Amino acid sequence: MDEKHKIACSLTGNIFYIKEMLLFKEMNNILICDVNAKLNEKGIWCNPSRCDIEKAIRNQAFDKILNKRLNILNYFTESIESNLKLKILNLLGLCKKAGLLEIGYDKVVKSLNNNNIDVVLIAKEDEKLNNIFLKKIEERKILLVKTFSRSDIGKAVGYKNVLCMGIVISNMSDKLKADFYKLMRFQLSKIIN
Repeated sequence: MDEKHKIACSLTGNIFYIKEMLLFKEMNNILICDVNAKLNEKGIWCNPSRCDIEKAIRNQAFDKILNKRLNILNYFTESIESNLKLKILNLLGLCKKAGLLEIGYDKVVKSLNNNNIDVVLIAKEDEKLNNIFLKKIEERKILLVKTFSRSDIGKAVGYKNVLCMGIVISNMSDKLKADFYKLMRFQLSKIIN
């Protein structure tokens, strides 16, 4: 991605790719985070760091940027995380319908060997698969995601439980990688603080 797709975070001034940022808007004096925002929409574009967002809320930075007193719900940051997760799970369902998923260990390994996938999801409960895939994933630039439970992944794609799946290289996998980045950065900043 080239430099023209980068902008400064409204909260920190640091430069990020816009597709990896979150968009905040005001609606009826309530601050909302639009996780489905299109890249050309207007609002407050920020890096997806939970601690930066919480700090901005405490310091009333959103109020100052928008020049108005905003109501911010008590569960605001939790709703951002749950909306990001819901968006990703819905996109996984669309990937399944489009035939862009390899589900199950054997199919994922075969696709890894053929360089057909660029994202691997492993259920967060499973450590054994994590160790098996780590070596293969480190050799290539493949994103490993361990955010969802096996039942969450399964429900998204129409199964009871899914331990692992790979996303076939496509425009959809690029979109999902940006959303996974947002979610993982948001969750990581929570763990660090």
